[in-house]
Amino acid sequence: MFDLILRGGEVVDGTGAPRFVADVAVEGERIAAVAPRIVGPAHRELEIAGRVVSPGFIDLHSHSDLLFTLPAARQRSLLGGRLRQGITTELVGNCGYGPAPVTPQNLPLLQLVNGFITPDGVEWSWRTFAEYLAVVEARRPLLNMAALVSHGAVRVSAMGMKPDLPSADEYAAMERFIRGAMEQGAFGISYGLIYPPGQFARTDELVRTSAWAGAGGGFAAFHQRGSGASTCLEAVEEIIEVGRRSGCPVHHSHEESVGPEAWRLVERVIRREEEARREGVELSMDVIPYTWVCTTMLAIYPPWALEGGVEAFLQRLREPVLRDRMRREVGSSVPAWPPWEHGGWIMNLVREVGWDRIHIGHVNSAANQGVLMKNLLELADLRGKEPFEAVSDLMLEEGGVVTQLIFGISGDAETDLPLLPLLTHPDRALVSDAWDIGKGSPHPGAYGAYPRVLGQYVLERRLLSLEEAIRKMTSLPAHRLGLSTRGVIRDGAMADLVVFDPEKIRERATCANPRLYPDGIEQVFVSGCQAVSHGELTGEQAGRVLRRGATR
Repeated sequence: MFDLILRGGEVVDGTGAPRFVADVAVEGERIAAVAPRIVGPAHRELEIAGRVVSPGFIDLHSHSDLLFTLPAARQRSLLGGRLRQGITTELVGNCGYGPAPVTPQNLPLLQLVNGFITPDGVEWSWRTFAEYLAVVEARRPLLNMAALVSHGAVRVSAMGMKPDLPSADEYAAMERFIRGAMEQGAFGISYGLIYPPGQFARTDELVRTSAWAGAGGGFAAFHQRGSGASTCLEAVEEIIEVGRRSGCPVHHSHEESVGPEAWRLVERVIRREEEARREGVELSMDVIPYTWVCTTMLAIYPPWALEGGVEAFLQRLREPVLRDRMRREVGSSVPAWPPWEHGGWIMNLVREVGWDRIHIGHVNSAANQGVLMKNLLELADLRGKEPFEAVSDLMLEEGGVVTQLIFGISGDAETDLPLLPLLTHPDRALVSDAWDIGKGSPHPGAYGAYPRVLGQYVLERRLLSLEEAIRKMTSLPAHRLGLSTRGVIRDGAMADLVVFDPEKIRERATCANPRLYPDGIEQVFVSGCQAVSHGELTGEQAGRVLRRGATR
């Protein structure tokens, strides 16, 4: 007897093949049959005629690392927006940020580095990557979680926040951490090359550490070193070089061009990456469906200011001479390659997009809640200071834990034309790059990234077919992760499924009101268990901790 039969829906199976009308039967955690008419008893049947049934969406770029360590009720509150937009699996540990491995002496540094993705109530009870996964498993995750080991955690644990070249002993520690994480189930390693400590690592270090991940069967994911006009092409070339020299598959995370001068480079980047693949570099990519992103406010400051970690940075802000040097460099420094020579700086965000395109996403204190979603020119007016002084005072008040929403990423509020070649390219998976820690204004992608694609780019603008959009959300990212039983609808596959109304699906979340759930997502199943029913969470916590090489 089947546990469930979904009857009469339009099956979009995740492969890109044309949709077809069929029943889908579920037995336990797997799809038992897909056929025009399934005859046989079932404990439960759902008539879904006029609806689409697709594989659950797989988000290759999430920052929910610490959300998964929370108790059930907090997970439902903060991760519910993920499930209710159809995400059933997500990859954490991106952009060089991650909570493991940890060494006791450097734990405070790592906690502050991860401060902007850390909700209240997290207990850092783990040390190894395996222990971190065990904590998530014990909490019974709301949806499936896979993880990369982050270069940031590895480097901080091995050598703190020094900008130096690693010593032989520090390299040995990094190798031990990376090889251990790979053995414990990591899918690869991630780098955040515009953030500390990733920005301190030279290309040779990336090659060496990527090779260790590759030897363990993983891949290396990169937040590229620079996305502005001055260094974008060199930064892409660096990712390709790492892939070629290390032999490790490489992944270009959330491809972007930052600022109007860089928008014109999108087609050149696409052509170069296509060429690299023809040359034999195993290269994959993903992109977000927005022209704005969320990140830490620390990213607007020059690298030298961030040496030693957040507390050291805050101390420098308190010293007038060093603060004035930061102000002058933010106002005038032009990125150059390579960034580690002559005090170079790879990504001056203020120069690329301007003070007016940088908005405040979240702050912790009650006293500063009134500045949320103000851009830094508005903050300056509010405080009667120039923008650098206003935001630097805010950073001191908030202990360095402030997020920003940056507009002007492969387009802006006036145009998304620079984004479209990336968004519609068949080799690029679609991701959210969004999270909600329960404070301030999260990026609306935490609640609506995938419905945005299906509503705006498929239904309204017809820039993607439904089948192609679903493939870019399901089997394409599953292939990058080596998940052969997820991301497709076929006999024997895991029953991660989404049922939605193809005429009503819409993103409702906005920057002004980011926590609105989408329209049109009706049912979501994780490993055969119904996690969303008629658009509401059921309370089921059927997610799994996925480990590289495991069968499920």
